[in-house]
Amino acid sequence: MKILLNFAQRAILFAVLFVLSAGLAGYAAAGTPQVSVIADKTPGVPYTHGLTKLFDALKAKHISFEQVASLGKAKGKIIIVTGLSSGDGAANQLLKNYKIAREPEALAIHKLMRKNKTVWVIGGFDDKGVMYGLLDVANRISWSDKLSPMRYVKEITQSPYVKERGLSMYTMNRRYWESRFYDENFWNQYLDMMAQNRFNMLEIMFGYENGGFLAPCYPYFFNVDGFPDVKMEDITPEQQQRNLATMNHIIQMAHDRGIGVRLGIWDHIYKGGVQAGGNPSFAYKEGHPQPWQVGGLDANNLKAYTKAAFSKFVKVMPNLDAVLFKDNNEGGLKDSELLEFGLNFLRTVKESAPNLEVDIHAKGLSDSVIHTAENMGIKFRIVPKFWMEQMGLPYSPTHINREDQKNRRHGYADMLRYPQKEKMLWKLWNGGTNRTFLWGDPEYVRRFAQSTHLYNSSAYEVYEPLATKMESQAHDMKPFDLLKPEYQYYNYEFERYWNFFQMFGLIGYDPHTPTDTWDKEFEHRFGVKTAPVVESALHEASWVMPRIIASCYPYSFFPTTSAWPEKQRLGDLPLYAKAEGSDLQQFASYDQEAQVLLGTLETAKTLPSTSSRWLQDLSESITKKVDAAEKTIGTKNNKEFNSTMVDLKMLADLALYHSRRVGAAVSYCLFLRTQDVTALDEAIAWEQKATDAWQQMVNAAGDMYADPILIGSKNLSGHWKDELAALNKGLDKLKEQRKNFVPNGPVKPAPRYKPATDADNGKYFTISHTPVTSAPVGKPITITVKVSAPAGLKWVRLTYRAVDQYKDFQSLQMTPTGQKDMYQATIPADQVNPTWDLMYLLEFMDNNNKGFIYPDLNKETPYVVVKLER
Repeated sequence: MKILLNFAQRAILFAVLFVLSAGLAGYAAAGTPQVSVIADKTPGVPYTHGLTKLFDALKAKHISFEQVASLGKAKGKIIIVTGLSSGDGAANQLLKNYKIAREPEALAIHKLMRKNKTVWVIGGFDDKGVMYGLLDVANRISWSDKLSPMRYVKEITQSPYVKERGLSMYTMNRRYWESRFYDENFWNQYLDMMAQNRFNMLEIMFGYENGGFLAPCYPYFFNVDGFPDVKMEDITPEQQQRNLATMNHIIQMAHDRGIGVRLGIWDHIYKGGVQAGGNPSFAYKEGHPQPWQVGGLDANNLKAYTKAAFSKFVKVMPNLDAVLFKDNNEGGLKDSELLEFGLNFLRTVKESAPNLEVDIHAKGLSDSVIHTAENMGIKFRIVPKFWMEQMGLPYSPTHINREDQKNRRHGYADMLRYPQKEKMLWKLWNGGTNRTFLWGDPEYVRRFAQSTHLYNSSAYEVYEPLATKMESQAHDMKPFDLLKPEYQYYNYEFERYWNFFQMFGLIGYDPHTPTDTWDKEFEHRFGVKTAPVVESALHEASWVMPRIIASCYPYSFFPTTSAWPEKQRLGDLPLYAKAEGSDLQQFASYDQEAQVLLGTLETAKTLPSTSSRWLQDLSESITKKVDAAEKTIGTKNNKEFNSTMVDLKMLADLALYHSRRVGAAVSYCLFLRTQDVTALDEAIAWEQKATDAWQQMVNAAGDMYADPILIGSKNLSGHWKDELAALNKGLDKLKEQRKNFVPNGPVKPAPRYKPATDADNGKYFTISHTPVTSAPVGKPITITVKVSAPAGLKWVRLTYRAVDQYKDFQSLQMTPTGQKDMYQATIPADQVNPTWDLMYLLEFMDNNNKGFIYPDLNKETPYVVVKLER
């Protein structure tokens, strides 16, 4: 039986154990120790976690050390002083000449000389700040040797750029979830990884399209007095006690590492439908729940039960930091029931846990619920999707797809209103995109982190890779292994994605994190000579999926649980050719490029042919780096290297597939508009080339991955070779269409699709612009740009809207000011709604019909937000 201690008790216990273990380790070393460590007298638990990791690193390198109480007693040649930047500890005294930000998690690491001894001071504003500094130093010691243990330690002053950096996991399959839930070693390693990478919030999502498991979650942990019939069918009181004790223990383990825990209450009652996750065997049978489902709930007792259950939930989990609440029809409720249920939940929060943070999912969220939460004084945030349910480019989309433009499903919708009363927690739904392939790019995360400051916010969350593993599978089914045994090089699958976690944790904390933090890890795994090539290839390959999502993606593949763009061909060509991408303001559709070729449209948007060139160039670059890495790897060849090369090759081939399929899609649109069969012939030829690229991807996969990969419904799970068969069938359909084609109306000669020569039209323009980032309310806003083009300018436009995704963009022609190459336009005051800030971008067209939008989406957020001075 586990004994749960309160925070103060644990802090004292950890401090005592730390002093004993550190002291014994230090005194056990013969002779003068190399290192002396001085810590505050009563370090908190996260601080103690960092100290423990520091001592572990010293021990691993066989570096002798001691722990002493003061500088005067230090015998080591190197002295490490740790502690808070306030109070009377040694660290505070030594850091007086250095500025540590007075905010949580801030830290400083500085090197001093004292009496001919090197003194390293690791200080933090709070325990977490000290812990982060200690973990950084411990990591750098692990790169060094016994003779120079501090060789790689760097002086640095840091504070969090994004205050909350969260990681989310699902509970989509009972057996898979419990294989992790009950494994304390898993949580030790997972939470250590989170702390090392400076994630500070863990979200565990209960429910969500998993056939009724944890729908709702309460009976998994306890029964509720007065509701004897509401129970999880196959659970015993002993199992409930174990589950509750385990959950509380995980919360405490997270707190010991400076990590908060948010539990997601996604489903409130099980009714089947979308909640079944696409598995017909999970269908709802009233009065006959399946073993993992909750019975006894209905419309008559749901509100009363939820009130009693949630009150008990927060009472028996007293250290819980936050909950995620969803109030839309995917949680088992009818639309007519949502408002009263949501208000009932808020009243329960106010009565039972008035200080608990409640994060409310944006989809389906009504203004009535928002205003009620405000009026009640509930501590809450709104949680919009960053880029639908996939991983697009690292900015909020300029213009979302029309299918969901007028609701709150896709993004921030109309909710960034002033006067501001709430903040946003930006959730990147990468779980539908980053399922299996490796990922890691610092520039992407730098730009993403910057984007999460929109609306004065400072919080984001990403999903762990493999988030939907075992979704829609039988709940008693043994979880599959992603890689076949002969290719595995880790204990837990999350370890495979170490660079993903580094990027989204460390860079969110500090966009200027020293790059050697991951450079050294690549060197350790792949050798000094090969590491830079592998690292560069992975950085490049990590842009393949976001570009596909943004520029090529059919909107019908929106949902996480029914789309897997890493593996899906995205439909037969007639469906693929209808795609508009998922930023309609930045990327032209295939049909729009057909209109450009027909001379009926001019657009500055990035054409599909330009994206095709971009993807082709990227594919070639990744392939060259893979070839170089395979030539230089030498004796460092290992399972991880081989696995990494497979993923990089597959991503290069996936980029090539979409690059070629662009030609097929535009040609098919030309065929539809002209009825000219030569365009259909072109489409078939390009589709064959795209299929050949997919064949290369299947060949690259070899037998490394499980077959099938069970990561969703029957239609979603599978292997890349399944999609190859579907592509070939689609080709046969196109050929049959060509064979039997009869024109439907007059035939017009179709121009041929033209592959682009450049991946970015920015080279054709010289642009100088000082962004307007603030403006007074009630006044017109004038925008000026200096721009020229060797071919001459056909037009220059200012395009703008409120920071309200319900609104479409408006455009003004920018006219010459009389100064050389200067253009200007003024947005009238009556078109600037003070309820929202304003956003704008600039569009250019030269006399060779080359278009370009500024700012350049390849380099920065492709629009400017003007904060209105209210």
